Amino acid sequence: MTELPFTAEDSWALWNLPNASLDDKTDKEREELFANNYQPETFPIELLPDDLEKHLKGVQYVLVGMNPGNAGNDHPAEGVFLNFHGQKKSADSRLAAAVYGTAVWGTFMTDLSNTIDSDSTRIKFIEANVAQLEAHLDELGIPRDATLIAMGKKTATALDQFATRPVAQIPHYSRANAHWNATDAHALLLSIGQK
Repeated sequence: MTELPFTAEDSWALWNLPNASLDDKTDKEREELFANNYQPETFPIELLPDDLEKHLKGVQYVLVGMNPGNAGNDHPAEGVFLNFHGQKKSADSRLAAAVYGTAVWGTFMTDLSNTIDSDSTRIKFIEANVAQLEAHLDELGIPRDATLIAMGKKTATALDQFATRPVAQIPHYSRANAHWNATDAHALLLSIGQK
């Protein structure tokens, strides 16, 4: 794993599963279970396949966030793949619940910018940001036809404008997004996974 050129922004759409059964739960109930079971600053590395290089070559989707928020400064130095697995207040559990049970569960995740800042108005994207992202994905061996799933409108706008890979979009899971809806986000990911 250490030979692969991962960055601090890179992670995987894997989280520890709730202790309670997820069978026959509504999307909202599943979101509450993930929130109650959420383990901050923890990545379940045991869920990753042994051969990550081979696994990366089969990636069909890449979840793309905007940038690490201010909490990106607080990850333990010895941790790996902690982006999107931060403090409970980050609401990463919302994303976990939306992704669970879809073709996107277990996929690669990263941010479009490495700028650590929770004020999204200060983050600006240019073509070079997207080119750098795609070069990074190429370096990791992620296929050129993998769909980039933008989390949030600002990221989607940049990817739509400049990316060479296919682009889809889901709402951002941040608590600042008053329009987040567990059912809608899960349904969007299910539909993306059927294409």
